Formats: sequence, C-alpha cells, structure tokens
Amino acid sequence: MTSLIASDTDLASACTRWSTKTVLGLDTEFFRERTYYPCPALIQVADDQGVTLVDPLALSDFSPLDRLLAGPTRLVVMHSCGEDLEVFECLFSTPPARIFDTQLGAAFAGHGLSLGYGALVTALLEIELDKGATRSDWLQRPLSESQQRYATQDVEYLAPMHDRLKGELKKLGRASWVDQEFDWRRHHRGEERRPDAAYLKVSGRGALAPPDHAVLRALTAWRETEARTRDIPRRHLLGDDVLLKLSRVDAGSAESLRNVPGLSPRVRTRYGDALAEQIEAARRSGPTAVDTPTNLRPHAATLQRLKAAVEVAAETLAVPPGLLANRRSLESLVVSAVTDTAVPAEFLGWRSDVITPALLACL
Repeated sequence: MTSLIASDTDLASACTRWSTKTVLGLDTEFFRERTYYPCPALIQVADDQGVTLVDPLALSDFSPLDRLLAGPTRLVVMHSCGEDLEVFECLFSTPPARIFDTQLGAAFAGHGLSLGYGALVTALLEIELDKGATRSDWLQRPLSESQQRYATQDVEYLAPMHDRLKGELKKLGRASWVDQEFDWRRHHRGEERRPDAAYLKVSGRGALAPPDHAVLRALTAWRETEARTRDIPRRHLLGDDVLLKLSRVDAGSAESLRNVPGLSPRVRTRYGDALAEQIEAARRSGPTAVDTPTNLRPHAATLQRLKAAVEVAAETLAVPPGLLANRRSLESLVVSAVTDTAVPAEFLGWRSDVITPALLACL
C-alpha cells in the first residue's frame, strides 16, 4: 500500500507511527541541474505496512522526521546513499544515526562492486523492476501514476534485501566490516567536502608545478565557497579547464586575466578582482607539502606488487578487488612509506585484519 503525505500534520502523525519501527527503508528524489545544492523533490519511507511518499514541496516542518531518523535505536536502510545524504543535509539538522547501505553490504557479501538497485533486487529477490520514470521531472505536481510506482518500488525492497544481506554477512563474519567501512566513508566524505579539499577533484592537477598547484588550491576553494553561497553549479562559475589555465597565470589585477582562454568577459568583469586576489595571495604564500606530490614513477614495481596482493586477497575472500583497495589508495600507501608518515586511515579497521599486513609486506 502506498500513501502520500503533503502536510506537516500528516508527517508528524506518520513519524509517531514510524517511531515504533526498528527498521525503515528510505530513498529520495531530487533535482540538481541549476543549483549547487540538491532540490528535494520526494522522500520515500517504507515500513512493514507499506510505502509512504513524503512531498517536501508541501511541507515546512521536517523536525519530526529529523528527530526520528537521528534516533540510535532505528536502522535506516538505503541504497548507494551518498547523494541522499546531501538531500538530508538540506532538510535536517542531524544526519540519520544508523544507516545500512545495501550497495555496500552487497559488495562485502560478494555480489559485486557498485551494483545498481534494480540489479541487486534481481540478484537477491529475483524481481525485475520497471525503471521507466528514472529521468522524469520530480518537481512537477501532481506526480504521475508511473512516478509514484517508480518511487514506491525504489524503496519497498530495501528491508527484504537488508534481511537477506544481513544473513549472508553474518555467515561470512563481515557484518562489522560493513559498519566500519560505512563510518569511514561518511567521515572521509565530510573531509572531501571541505572547500580547501576541492582541488582534489580537479583532473589534470598533477601536471602543475608546485607554485601553480598552490594557486589551484586557492582558486578551487574560492569557487566552492562562492558556488555554495550563490547556490549555483561550480561549472556556472568556472570550469575545471579554466581553473587549470588560471593556475598558471601570474596575475596582479583583473586586467591581467584578459587573455586567459575560456574565461568569459562576463565572469572576468564580475569576479576578476577576486580571482586576481586569490592568485596573488597564493603566489605570495608559496606552495606547501601538498603541492609537491611524491614522484611515484620509481615505485611502479611496488605498485604492481601491491595490486597483485590485493587481487589474491580479493579472490580468497570472493569480493571485488576495488573494495579492498583501489589504485588511488595504493598510491597513498606508497607515499606514506616513502615519506615515513602514518599508514592511511582506510587501511586500519577491518582492512588491518585482511589486507593491510600483506600490503605492508610488499613495501
């Protein structure tokens, strides 16, 4: 049974009912084409009595749902919940306390890495889903029957999949691994979302000289802060390709940016002074340790040994190699050895029992 909530009173009543449940399935629909932050369009909640579609466009008070999900006694089951957590950040003051991500749980249970919701429903429950409304306009009202059907099926199988995966993980002795990995990823996600870490997402930064890399860090932090303040996509301010070009400029004024390819006159007029200020300040401060990456070319053979060790362990555990360690994490491990710094945090916890000793032996 599917019901629709479109008033604060009905939401409060539903939260009272849900407060007696120990497990809730949860999903969201949102729109994000012209904004930095996602625009919440729908919240789907599933319990043992059916699915409820919560219309955030019709509500003004989300505090009952906020308090409900923050309760430590209630497990929230979601699938690939990274973007959903961003929606919650827009609506709630506190993130859900306990989350089980079925995509992550499936990887630990040996069903594959980054498996989509529909594929996992088929693999675990042998049910084929209709994905016809995937790209529809979720901000339109009223929602069509096909949209409501799609939104319902996107959440109604979460609890059954959790039950199945919970049994498989318990049999394998990996239930705590899932919890530890999710907690680490949530913490790491918070670290990567800081404006001063925005440069890590710019492709091509490795080719920059250290002084230019310092400029890139300053410019990406400025872009991130400005995009959040104005609630517009980063690309509407400056694309990554333009940031890389600006990073190579010795600028003392907005006028000196006139010949930067790809920098439109409109952006230069509005932001030229701010960009020049960021560039000049970064040049004056100079590069730090993070702007001088470790040369990994002499360690290519070591990286190959590490990759081989991961593949052996993954085959033994019957899990995807990428769940144990990807290339970026292996490179960070090599850097920690070369620079005599602490082992990266992701190699602690459950990995210290199944893969870290073998990797350290390779080093």
